[in-house]
Amino acid sequence: MSWKLSFLAFALVGTFASNLAIAGGDANPPSRAPALAADEKSPAPDAKLTDKELIAKQKTCPVTDEPLGSMGKAVKVVVKGRRVFLCCAGCKKKFLANADKYLKKIDEQQKQAEQKQ
Repeated sequence: MSWKLSFLAFALVGTFASNLAIAGGDANPPSRAPALAADEKSPAPDAKLTDKELIAKQKTCPVTDEPLGSMGKAVKVVVKGRRVFLCCAGCKKKFLANADKYLKKIDEQQKQAEQKQ
């Protein structure tokens, strides 16, 4: 009887650990894989940048204009093959509801930053 309980406990722990490993891990793992938009045949311009490099380039949340990292770890959202970062999970719904507006805002901010350099 005790070996059955031990086996059952071992099986449950193994199942829990494997599910945790699948679902867990870094929420925003660095990625160097090319991000392709549905209508593009070549990788997005920033596809070779790591998440950390993209956060440094983007600097602010497109929804709140707060600095990325000011509310904890930046939240990654992939829209139209682009990796975008938000200041918090609360901004995700608003961003996804009007993604084109916010993508345009990010592009304009990055153009202005490049012109200043």
